[in-house]
Amino acid sequence: MIRFRRLFDLGTEAEQRTFRAVRDIFPRVFPAEPEAIDRVEALLTGRESRDFETLLLVAEREAGVVLGFSVLLYFPEIKAAYLYYIASDPDRPARGIGGALYEASRELLIGRGARALYSDAGPDEIEKLKDPAVLEVNKSRLRFYERYGALPVAGTLYDALPNPANENYQTLLLYDPLGRDRRPTRAELRRFVERMFAAQYGFAASDPYVKKVVASIRDDPVALRPRRYRTTPAAPRSWLRPLKVVVTPRHEIHHLREKGYVERPVRVRAILRGLEGLPVEERPLRRFGEEPIRAVHDPALVSYLGAVCAQLKPDDILYPEVFPIRRPERRPRELVSRAGYFCIDTFTPLTRNVYTAARASVDCALTAADLLLHGERLAYAVCRPPGHHAERRVFGGFCFLNNAAIAAHWLSRSGKVALLDIDYHHGNGSQDIFYDRADVLFVSIHGTPDSAYPHFSGFSDEKGEGEGRGFNRNYPLRRGTGDARYLEVLDEALRHVRRFAPKWFVVSLGFDIMRGDPTGSFLISLRGMRMIGRRIGALGLPTLVVQEGGYSVWNLRHGARNFFLGLAESWY
Repeated sequence: MIRFRRLFDLGTEAEQRTFRAVRDIFPRVFPAEPEAIDRVEALLTGRESRDFETLLLVAEREAGVVLGFSVLLYFPEIKAAYLYYIASDPDRPARGIGGALYEASRELLIGRGARALYSDAGPDEIEKLKDPAVLEVNKSRLRFYERYGALPVAGTLYDALPNPANENYQTLLLYDPLGRDRRPTRAELRRFVERMFAAQYGFAASDPYVKKVVASIRDDPVALRPRRYRTTPAAPRSWLRPLKVVVTPRHEIHHLREKGYVERPVRVRAILRGLEGLPVEERPLRRFGEEPIRAVHDPALVSYLGAVCAQLKPDDILYPEVFPIRRPERRPRELVSRAGYFCIDTFTPLTRNVYTAARASVDCALTAADLLLHGERLAYAVCRPPGHHAERRVFGGFCFLNNAAIAAHWLSRSGKVALLDIDYHHGNGSQDIFYDRADVLFVSIHGTPDSAYPHFSGFSDEKGEGEGRGFNRNYPLRRGTGDARYLEVLDEALRHVRRFAPKWFVVSLGFDIMRGDPTGSFLISLRGMRMIGRRIGALGLPTLVVQEGGYSVWNLRHGARNFFLGLAESWY
């Protein structure tokens, strides 16, 4: 089994471990330039200022054994990329790793909107070679690239002028249209050559060598050399699986057939249907026990939920009725009478299955969080029941245990966490849990508490307290908020996240911000959901998305699809 994944900034131990394997392969494949791997590392870790992206893709088998890698320089403003390096481990049987890497690299670029992939290859004409012994190798390489429609650029000095920064070797410049039936324009190729020489060799556009090559690009569109190797075209395959999905397997046991109870099992089915056809990979649930829960919630709340649910009969539905406004230190003796002591509203009932389902929902979020700790960069926990209204010592709002907060605390043991809540309703539970902490930034965009549940929290003047002062940000918005205003506020919220510079990013996702949700009053469209996903993905942080609300089945299906399409557009 082979898989491909992108390494980003080497910010986690798992990524650093993988990069060490890449570093081990590099000099065995490129013995003439072993120090070049240091340049790749510098590009990835941001030690150089740059106006292009470095994309490192690794091929792995089980147990994380690295089989090969590709390094791409992507210039987003011209939607073109340069294949800097591609290699498979020379000490392992090839088994098509190089071809799969190239295919996955093309898929990565297509997902990011690239229109062209350029690469260098040695000449396949013996009179242009310093070492005739490499002729057959060069022919084989060009035959391989032709399978993907990549052909040498013709009629320029690129392959005729020896490159002074490359030991005066002559190379062919290959153009891969990435599946499109087009050739580059003269302006496109000139711009690419300038950008590539600057990024790879540090040549300025005014350098005499660069000026000669650029001036020699005269054809418009650019001429390509005819095919020389009649190969069978490569069939397109999908190698990348950027979105890891974890689903609460036993969520359906939490099902109340009461009129008006909108938190229903069909919500999960609608989301999963919306993800059909997208590049997703479902991962199995792991069990974590109660320790991570008790690290976040008051043990008395956890013990109560377990005890009262075990006591209820299969058909019992317990709604809280009496609340401790006065004398809160007095707890009723009977568990059933104590429900109001631990609940903030009258519409979040307890049943025999609630605690089991809530525990599984927590495990769902922790399983997805653990994927990030082990090197994944994007995971989606389809949690049900939701959790962001569950505070340290109380439950409510259809939420019993705070999935996102428990996962954020789990991640915070190895670095700072930013938790962004974009559910329509304020995440009072997450705010309460992290209100006095400086290692977890909580940011929430939601309906104004004047008219939206939970009413008593989510005001803009709630900034945190103690060590957490300044690490809590609320953006309450009025009824009728549409795409433009929401995206404006989201940009401001994400600026706070960037300044905080977290190692991990957790998103509490609610589709109740969309037009037509029965519990919300915003007017976010499908395009808006896609733009929200795109902006969140553009942060490039290891990201855990945790499902919260959203109660229109149509919105859940189509909102999920558009949000994750937008996220993938930034992440690819």
